Amino acid sequence: MKSLISLALISILAATIHSQNSTYKRGLTDHFIRFLDTNKDYYTYNFNRTQFFGGSFGGKENDSSPINKVPVVFVHGAADMLIGYGWENDGFRYDIEYFLQNGYTKAEIYGSMWGYADIPYEYNLKQDTEYVLAIRKFMEAVLDYTGAPKIDVISHSMGVTLSRAAIKGGKYLLKDIGYISLKPINKNVRTYIGIAGVNYGVLRCQQSFYYDNFFGCNKLNGFYPGNLDKNNKVVNESEFLHNLNNDKTKEGDQAYAMLSLYDNPLTQNGKYNSAFPTMDMAFIYNSSEYTHLVIRDKTSEFQLRLLNSYHPSEFQETEFMFMTNSEYIHQVKVSQEDKELESNFLQ
Repeated sequence: MKSLISLALISILAATIHSQNSTYKRGLTDHFIRFLDTNKDYYTYNFNRTQFFGGSFGGKENDSSPINKVPVVFVHGAADMLIGYGWENDGFRYDIEYFLQNGYTKAEIYGSMWGYADIPYEYNLKQDTEYVLAIRKFMEAVLDYTGAPKIDVISHSMGVTLSRAAIKGGKYLLKDIGYISLKPINKNVRTYIGIAGVNYGVLRCQQSFYYDNFFGCNKLNGFYPGNLDKNNKVVNESEFLHNLNNDKTKEGDQAYAMLSLYDNPLTQNGKYNSAFPTMDMAFIYNSSEYTHLVIRDKTSEFQLRLLNSYHPSEFQETEFMFMTNSEYIHQVKVSQEDKELESNFLQ
């Protein structure tokens, strides 16, 4: 009986995978795989991620497959898949499906898992150089493979900080190797979209329980948000985040942030956590339905519009607010001044 049940489960799983593959065509095409396998700069990274159902996506069918649009590279969040299944590992499944239904082909959509979809280990995930390097190399591979002068990049959650680092470049410590230097590739990015990013850290990491028990809260390459000094300035934040946010290299020709007010949006000094210093504009959703995952999954149409020559000033949507980079800087300044006034009043 046990063997029959096991066989039945295997059959159901096989049928499910077959039907989903026929719909979403997960994985890299053989044409792209051959390119990666014969290139010494890429073959060691295992970008196809065949050990995961939904670990990768993209590629041409053959040499004559056309590429008429700017290729899009998707960078998923912590403990997620690229194009998975189930709410916990959907990744960019809905985006990819929507893009395919609206003029894109598999030759114009790309992504590869940088992690292991290990949800129980999520709080221990750090911004390791291995992840930054894998994302960077995949972007380079897509540029090299497609011959496109530029790519678009759409990222979510932890994928925002990792992809920003991959694009900006910089000096990073690689285990067993030492420090490596990456040059910026922002000139090869047309439009960058960071969705629900954790650009200034995770506030719960200040709590001793989280800081003492989870690697993801460390002050080197974790999400420690720092503390406020007597002048209400943030100090002692994660070195990775500090360097990332103080790097003035812009992520692309256009750089946008998307965030929800129902997704723990504010940092301790009043900054929107999902905004970042080098963005052109942030789009702030003010509806309870837009949670950390939903703001990724239900905004595919808007993301597509941002990529394709729509100027943000033309948008008439009422479900989100605009904030330009100058308004963001002003908002942060005002927030800090308010805290200084409050501090003086209390004294």
